[in-house]
Amino acid sequence: MGGAASMQSFHVKKVETVDETYYGVIEHVPLDVSRNINVLFVCDEWGSSKGGLSTFNREFAVNFARFSSNNIKVHCYVCDSNESERQNAIANGVNLIFAKHLPGASDPVEGLKIPPDELWYPDVVVGHGRKFGVPAQFIASRAKCRWVQFVHVYYEALGKFKQDGSNSDAIAENEKKNNLELELCKNADLTVAVGAGLQKKFRRRIRSIMVITPGIFENFAIHAKDVNEDGTGQEFGVFMFGRGSFEDFLLKGYDVVAEAIALLGRKFKLTFVGAPKDEHRNIETWFCEKTNIARNQLTIRRYCGHEEMKEMFSEADVIVMPSRTEGFGLIALEAISAGVPVLISTECGISKALKEVNGGIMSVVVNSELPEAWAKKIRELSEQSPGTRETNAIRLRENYGKKYDWERECKKFEQMILDLMKKPRKAQVINFFLSECGEGRTTEQGSKLSAPYITPIPTQGRTSITQ
Repeated sequence: MGGAASMQSFHVKKVETVDETYYGVIEHVPLDVSRNINVLFVCDEWGSSKGGLSTFNREFAVNFARFSSNNIKVHCYVCDSNESERQNAIANGVNLIFAKHLPGASDPVEGLKIPPDELWYPDVVVGHGRKFGVPAQFIASRAKCRWVQFVHVYYEALGKFKQDGSNSDAIAENEKKNNLELELCKNADLTVAVGAGLQKKFRRRIRSIMVITPGIFENFAIHAKDVNEDGTGQEFGVFMFGRGSFEDFLLKGYDVVAEAIALLGRKFKLTFVGAPKDEHRNIETWFCEKTNIARNQLTIRRYCGHEEMKEMFSEADVIVMPSRTEGFGLIALEAISAGVPVLISTECGISKALKEVNGGIMSVVVNSELPEAWAKKIRELSEQSPGTRETNAIRLRENYGKKYDWERECKKFEQMILDLMKKPRKAQVINFFLSECGEGRTTEQGSKLSAPYITPIPTQGRTSITQ
């Protein structure tokens, strides 16, 4: 879909003319919500090689395309994509757009700051966190469209547990990141938190913050296992998924589970999935030096993509997420979606969502960061028959899906957008010149103009008129 399908309209409130330059005050005309509304999601990739944020963006875009009204058109603007990903997006009702490389830029994300040729004037741009909130802000400014900002983490909480760098203070760094995130949120037209836990943390500063809670990831197919009803004497596999950045190991609580496995004995095995290239031995050494886990209880695997991760889920007897703080915890939701038993800490944002789910707290949430408490929960699971564990995991999946339904969440988001589009944006003082001005178009006060005829230009020292 080209940009012309999404023209933004403006009213000219005041105007001065110097040569061919018009100095004026414009205000946006509320959108006719009965026509097509183009929503542009901004992220780095369509896949999941970069972590949970891109997973959420894809799943939300796919479900929003599926459950929103026919006049909502969903686009996803990414740094890179391949033909397989583009076909996957099309099959799911999403138009995948690839950003052009910005000359002189080393970071591909810089290219996302320029609205795509295929959709120069979206109606709504959706950014995620600081990384993709900045490009979304650039697009909103250039296209004069609405900007919705999603928040995924609370940086001040992260700073408490991150390891300091050689010349840096993690608490100070994350306070700065938190302030930058808040600055983005305050400038966006709407801020949305992923999960009620994050909404609660941000609400004191962003009082109008809304919330979306992701539903079940349907593409995590449940693979029925060959169930040994006895299970006695079998090894019990505990899996942790993450990124092998040493500064985050304590933050993610990896030491807690490793110590718990050490307490339980040789039958219990821990697999950590998330090692960067050629860092397996260093990560193994960290676990063995920082905890009492035995080397033959520990397996280190590289960080893997979406499809490989799904296969590993079928190996796990339980997937654990012992984070000391976590925005939401998509790995836990992916495990629930796959029908795999899961244990999470109370500090994971998803634990707040599970409070509203039948059977979601007592059997899943560990209300302690003591290794003994985690060892007790893991042992209790191991004493259940494989069939019982699988039945309970599938029941949790069903109950979660009933409480947090993608269709309901997407309809809620659609209403947020419609309400946003009906509100006139505040007047802006800009300098502009008109091009391709058709018959009947004027620059008089009170005239109505569309975005393709307005090109903002620098003030070059001139003081624009005010309202």
